[in-house]
Amino acid sequence: MERYNLKIMGGRLSFQPMRNYRINIIISATAATAVFIIVPMLNLGHETTWGALSLGIVPALYAIYDFLFRVNVTYEFDQYAKTIYRKLPGLYTRKLMDFEDMHLLPVEADGLLHYAISHKKNKYGKSYTISHSFGSTIKGRKKQEEFETEVLAVVEAFLQRRSG
Repeated sequence: MERYNLKIMGGRLSFQPMRNYRINIIISATAATAVFIIVPMLNLGHETTWGALSLGIVPALYAIYDFLFRVNVTYEFDQYAKTIYRKLPGLYTRKLMDFEDMHLLPVEADGLLHYAISHKKNKYGKSYTISHSFGSTIKGRKKQEEFETEVLAVVEAFLQRRSG
């Protein structure tokens, strides 16, 4: 449960589905740092140096985007308001839907499965991704099974217990 930072406290269930993007952030930040340190040490021409440094900006921006908009996304299920929220701590909190309007949806895109929540009235309209994409490899199936038992089962039990 630690992998998804799943918490149940005071009638609220929260989890961070993309929390393991941290490794992507570390790799991107390391690549950007390496470019910014190594390229100035090489005795390259002015245009080549600036060209290489501008390429280093890409992984830096990728790391910043992942840190701000993926890793910290938290879904919160509030028992008292019977409402689901999507939070970016420090930036915003958005009400997504009420418990009774929620539909859990397995979505297959590009041959990869991921889970999403959507409105019952429009199941295949706007949806909110609550898991990584799982591949058909052994590792992917293991991660899918882990997500289904550690997160989905807990969320479904929480919703059943609170709606009953």
